[in-house]
Amino acid sequence: MTRAPAKKPAAKKPAAKKPAAKKPLPEALAKVGKAARAQRVARLAQRGRDALARVRERQTNIAANMVDIGLALVELKADGVAEALGRRGFTDLVAQDLAMSLTTANALIALATRVPREVTQRIGHGRAALLLELADATPEDDAPQDLLDAKIKLPSGKVLDVPNATDRELREGAKELRAARAAPKSRRGFTTTREEKAAYARFAEALRGHAGELLAQTKLVATRDGRGPKLRVELRFAELRGVIAALRKALGP
Repeated sequence: MTRAPAKKPAAKKPAAKKPAAKKPLPEALAKVGKAARAQRVARLAQRGRDALARVRERQTNIAANMVDIGLALVELKADGVAEALGRRGFTDLVAQDLAMSLTTANALIALATRVPREVTQRIGHGRAALLLELADATPEDDAPQDLLDAKIKLPSGKVLDVPNATDRELREGAKELRAARAAPKSRRGFTTTREEKAAYARFAEALRGHAGELLAQTKLVATRDGRGPKLRVELRFAELRGVIAALRKALGP
């Protein structure tokens, strides 16, 4: 009796290699990184406290200290400063620590950073703020100091003589310029005018009088090319000769 050959034991699969565990940073190196972060936060916090102190000191007379307050707000708006002082961001910081709106803070920053100090000192903070408002309203890329001696033609046709204008006139001029920029621009010829419609009515009536019902169906069509409306006419080719004769009579010599 023959015996079945003995089965060879199955070869063992090599065990999968476990990914090497990440080696933890040396304790000394981790401490150095943590200390560096703490020092940076401490520097930002100190910078923020100093800036807050400057703003609070000058808030008793904002009109006289707009530039200094604006420059201090620039520091408070820098990355990480508000967070280092325990706030969620710049908006939260000015609201909680300075009782100031974000709009006011940004306006002070713009005045401090966009109007030269010598200009502000010469014409006053209030006038400088109006000049900045006017510069932002003009369609050109004007700087506030560019408008000191300017004469600006407003959309209404009036000329705003900036150096001699009152504060109210500057404010109203900026308002008019902003409104003109915001208004949708219409293009000549997109609609027909009252005069064009009246002229067409007279022409169509005269044409019907000469051509009978040949040209009873005409239409005035508005265009976008700026050259006025077009006249659209439907007629049979066989009627063309009669229509030409009627047109000559309707249009006159």
